Amino acid sequence: MIKKYRYLKFLILSSLLSLLFFSIISCEKQSIDFGTGFIDNTITNLVMVDTATVDISTIQVDSAISSNTYTILSGNYNDEQFGKIKAQSFLQLGIPSATYDIPDGSVFDSLEVVLKLNKTFYGDTLSPYTVTIHQLNDPITYAPYQNSFYNTNSRAYNTDALGSTQWVIQPSSRDTVAIKLSASMGMDLFNKLQTKDPAVQTNDQFINYFKGLAIVGGPNNNLILGFSDSLTMRMHYHKPGVFVQNAVILFGIKEANYQFNNIISNRSGMPIASLNSSRSLPSAKTNNAGFAQYITGAMVKIRFPYLRDLYLLPNFVKIIKAELIIKPVQNSSLGYYNLPPYLRLSFTDQANLLGANLAIATSATATSVQYGNLYQDNLYGTQTAYTYDVTNYLQTQIAIALNNQNGLLISPPNNTAIFNRLLIADGTNSSNKTQVKIYYAAVK
Repeated sequence: MIKKYRYLKFLILSSLLSLLFFSIISCEKQSIDFGTGFIDNTITNLVMVDTATVDISTIQVDSAISSNTYTILSGNYNDEQFGKIKAQSFLQLGIPSATYDIPDGSVFDSLEVVLKLNKTFYGDTLSPYTVTIHQLNDPITYAPYQNSFYNTNSRAYNTDALGSTQWVIQPSSRDTVAIKLSASMGMDLFNKLQTKDPAVQTNDQFINYFKGLAIVGGPNNNLILGFSDSLTMRMHYHKPGVFVQNAVILFGIKEANYQFNNIISNRSGMPIASLNSSRSLPSAKTNNAGFAQYITGAMVKIRFPYLRDLYLLPNFVKIIKAELIIKPVQNSSLGYYNLPPYLRLSFTDQANLLGANLAIATSATATSVQYGNLYQDNLYGTQTAYTYDVTNYLQTQIAIALNNQNGLLISPPNNTAIFNRLLIADGTNSSNKTQVKIYYAAVK
């Protein structure tokens, strides 16, 4: 009787596994090639599970390097999920690189700053945008043991603007914006240039005299703009003679390392209002979503806390393939909130520091960083997703037996120059669900 019972149990179990296998194959739309070397089809089945827990939390980012990013950011924006965001930029100018000579009788015309748009924007491009230029109170210098500037760094500046301008970005197609500066400052600088004053003979002397500039958005802006770091200050004057000879002297940014962006966010009343003090918030406390906007200090961590429960499944042998599908909260990327076109996953542990990027083998000797292969469902939004091959990662993590706090951190590759944000739906979200599909070999 015992032998018959065991034999009957074996037949039932084998039938169920076979049925599950064929039902998966029939429902799976995408054909996946697993190769032929991993499995002996005479003794194993291939089984898929898509109910493994994906733990999502929002992590506080202390700071990020914002100098030498080739981008000047300026403006204000009120995000309905991430709060009030302000960006401003600080920089130093150097003496003119080209030789100049201002003959007697020359007349000063104007001093202006010229900004070149780099097509980076975040917010309402149909509302008026104001930018103001201010002089710094002191030259930009590094703090002890510092060799970069961060998005949390700032500099004091004179609240009286040297100049400002306002315009509407759309439908305007202009690439540059010229902002006329204080005539009295321009005249003082012109006189120093004409008389070869020591204050304008070397970069160090010039910086002590001119200090530097702050590029600040108007308080009523609902837009943050990006400009290239090819900012130029132009001195216009004309020379005496029978015919007027217009002339210009150009000042550029002295060093890219001394141009940096300061990013301020006020999250009061937002789902992640307590992130600064908590350092980490589970998605259950943030409306079943993870909040990702690295430039304002929010990053999503993904973990697989019950991965080793696979060992409890009947006849489990090993993970053959695993696919992580990250889905935004439905309708969270409408309007101004464009999704980041690329997202990388980086290894991390309990310290939540960015490690190496998740990559995939492209040949026997080469790998390539994965950026999610974003697919956007513009009709219903339910199929919008980033997809990653996490096979090797999960094969490694399932072998860790005790207190595994490892995970994957989500961030854009250009994380200090992009405001695109993402709300990631967790496994209990009522709309889309982030999930991991694990294909494993099981003994028949």
